[in-house]
Amino acid sequence: MNNPLLNVQDLRTVFKTAAGDLPAVGGVSFELNENESLGIVGESGSGKTVLARSIMGIQPRVNTTVSGSVLLNDHQMVGATDDEKRHIWGTDVSMIFQDPMTSLNPVIRIGKQIDEVLVHRLGMSKDEAKKRSIELLSQVGITSPELRYSVYPHELSGGMRQRVVIAIALAGSPRLLLADEPTTGLDVTIQAQILNLIDAKRAEMNMSVIYITHDLGVVATRTQKIIVMYGGRIVEMGSTRDIFNRTRMPYTRALLNSSPKISNPSHTRLQAIPGRPPNLVKASAGCAFAPRCAYATDQCRTERPELRPSDEPGHSFACWNPLSLTKSEK
Repeated sequence: MNNPLLNVQDLRTVFKTAAGDLPAVGGVSFELNENESLGIVGESGSGKTVLARSIMGIQPRVNTTVSGSVLLNDHQMVGATDDEKRHIWGTDVSMIFQDPMTSLNPVIRIGKQIDEVLVHRLGMSKDEAKKRSIELLSQVGITSPELRYSVYPHELSGGMRQRVVIAIALAGSPRLLLADEPTTGLDVTIQAQILNLIDAKRAEMNMSVIYITHDLGVVATRTQKIIVMYGGRIVEMGSTRDIFNRTRMPYTRALLNSSPKISNPSHTRLQAIPGRPPNLVKASAGCAFAPRCAYATDQCRTERPELRPSDEPGHSFACWNPLSLTKSEK
């Protein structure tokens, strides 16, 4: 059997703060194969973005400790030097960041920002890079790409800027694309266009994609597997079908219930998750979700559950009192 494209084992990222050590990622392990799509979901502060940045190797340089293993196409990202990572970025892995306005240089024309990837990573001449950049702008749905090539980021709409960020991320034909909240701040119509664009490029380029999002609706029809994170740890993972139809972790069910559904009558109130995410600096010994969980027992408050397998292959959850399955789900 071929090795997975991405193999993450016991990945831990700890930030040193004035209040104490903050374990933003607390021992995450998973694999992703070639041409697979994975969704990583959870509330803000659950560790999703830190996990993605740790895989990419772009965590802060100071007051940060990263341990464990991240094998990306047989390249070890944990402990890699800047030069080693520069040989990987763009071609093996690339990332779409949350805010295109802050990830684009405001004083450099967008065409030059795409050119940089093509010249430095693929060795193209300036003329070749310009031609390819215009092609990429056209491929991501930007009208009049020859004219847009010479504009500055502030001259484009939010949706157009996000398309430019995608063009930059795809310029080196990466084997793995990390899409961190790629539709943040965009209206619903543009969100669908951006997600459809990423899906189309994934199929065209035989690329693996990891979607990082708080919205389970984003990954419902676009991924093969889902990882649910809470408090810097994986609390449930499995096939997209199992996560939606055979939910075992109460937090996953709470996320599903908090998402709007087309089947609900108009003006139906959303079900908010009570309480607040945990303070990881002062984490308790038990399950991090216990203070917000209706099923919590004394064991939940004093012992942290580890991931354990469900009945379905590849489906696991971390819960002492998992949700029971109905007869139709079994």
